Amino acid sequence: MDIIGELAPDQARTLADLEPVLHRAWNSTGTWREMVEEQMWFQPTFRFKVKNFWCGYIAAAEAQGLPARPYDLVLSFVNQNFPHMIDGGEVH
Repeated sequence: MDIIGELAPDQARTLADLEPVLHRAWNSTGTWREMVEEQMWFQPTFRFKVKNFWCGYIAAAEAQGLPARPYDLVLSFVNQNFPHMIDGGEVH
């Protein structure tokens, strides 16, 4: 949600407030965004790819006369790119 500009401000504040906890838990530094990217092993191009996915999702939804809902995008993106997280499998 953050990458596509749809993270609610209160959620962004909560995540920023959690940074010290994440620093200790993950023995890491940086912002919550940087730490999540590190923990998930995201490549430097990940944010760009998500934004492109969102743009394609909007276009496909509009072509079908449907609303482009951010939450639906997140579910679709995770299903396509991280199926092990949906199925309860291990993260590799």
